[in-house]
Amino acid sequence: MTYFKISLGFECGVEKSICSNGYPDYCPRCIHKRISQANCIIDNVETIERDSEEKRKEASYKLIWWNYEDILNIRHVIILSKNGIPLFNMPVGDRPFDATLLSGFIQANIAFSSKELIRNEEKKNLAMDDEKNFYEFHYKNFNILLRNSSLCSVCLILDVRASNNLRELLSSFVKNFEKSFKTNLTEFEKKGNTAVFKPVKNLIEKTLDINLIYPQTLSPQIPPTIVDNLSLIQKAIFEFSNELLKEKPYFFIPNLLHTTARILGVIPIEETLWNIYHMIKNNIIISKDLHFQRDELDIHWQKKKQRENEINKIMEKKEIKDIINECKHISFEKASKMVVLYSKKAEIANSNFAYQEALNEYEKALAYAREFEIEPEAGKISFHILELLNLNKQIELEFAKKQSSKFEKKKDYVKALKYLFDVKDLLSTNDDSVDNEKQSIKLNQRIKKLQNFLL
Repeated sequence: MTYFKISLGFECGVEKSICSNGYPDYCPRCIHKRISQANCIIDNVETIERDSEEKRKEASYKLIWWNYEDILNIRHVIILSKNGIPLFNMPVGDRPFDATLLSGFIQANIAFSSKELIRNEEKKNLAMDDEKNFYEFHYKNFNILLRNSSLCSVCLILDVRASNNLRELLSSFVKNFEKSFKTNLTEFEKKGNTAVFKPVKNLIEKTLDINLIYPQTLSPQIPPTIVDNLSLIQKAIFEFSNELLKEKPYFFIPNLLHTTARILGVIPIEETLWNIYHMIKNNIIISKDLHFQRDELDIHWQKKKQRENEINKIMEKKEIKDIINECKHISFEKASKMVVLYSKKAEIANSNFAYQEALNEYEKALAYAREFEIEPEAGKISFHILELLNLNKQIELEFAKKQSSKFEKKKDYVKALKYLFDVKDLLSTNDDSVDNEKQSIKLNQRIKKLQNFLL
């Protein structure tokens, strides 16, 4: 006879909280009985309880969410030598601290604690965990969490008190740091050179996932096959990331979360963040550190402004503010002629269905008319502008409706939902509240229907 040892998962179908047989003591006998009834010969049953795949995923989503909340709590990271000298400090966000000043404050509190010189009323501001070498105390409006070790101390400046999860992350970082930089610590003790700790930044980002609060962008080198193989939620994240990048060269995770959660609706925000996290790990979404992003943004917007100014000079376009400045130096007659000129330009553009150009020309005419109080032309121009705004909104509304129907037929529910929310936003500006309410009810029903297809 051939003997097989088989490991298998078994879903008993009974919730453990209502098990009448006596969970968990009776489980091995129950499983043995059920399998025996299937005519299998069993000489031993070993049971190991496993959560369902769904519960495992939920736990994973929550873990990433908790980590993200902890990261948002961090304001500064300081690493001190065993003598209290700052080895490395890293601001997280735009509110850096004076590392030297803080290190003196920290060392003073630890020294007082060690010598048991803290009065009873001061102990409220300092909590110690001798088993894990943690110190927690307040500094101005912030909280400080410090982890001591034999070679160094690592300090986190926080907005609020640290969670247990963050304490564990800090312990993990200290172990990784001492393992990776033990030689550097020894060299520092001999030469006092802090430059050897520059690579610590990468270790902090990796261990604490600090890059989740950095500006994000999409990788410029993503093969189409990668996008095609993304999950439904990740495709939505990719789509909305592209939308955000049309406005600015970078986006932040809270913006992406808000946009994605609004469109997808039924998908928990923790699950969305989990997918964003893995897209970052897979280099589909790329993080940039804050200083790099700030410098690059300044350069980007400066170049963009220069291009706009050059184009405006070539096309002889005038900004409204330029017109207002010009009005200080021209006569009433000259302003009246400019009102007529730009009004005629607007009429020509309108007759050629160039509605945005017509709107721009009318706004210029209105600027001259208002500055010189030219009536009734100012009133007429304002009316034409209102008509064009309503027409533009109607065109956008019809386009969004057609696009949503097109993508719904293709079963691309993410894009269909995106355009349905565009419709919803445009309807919210409708002055007819009764008609708007009727359309909104139908629209919300349609949105909910498509969101349920995502489950």
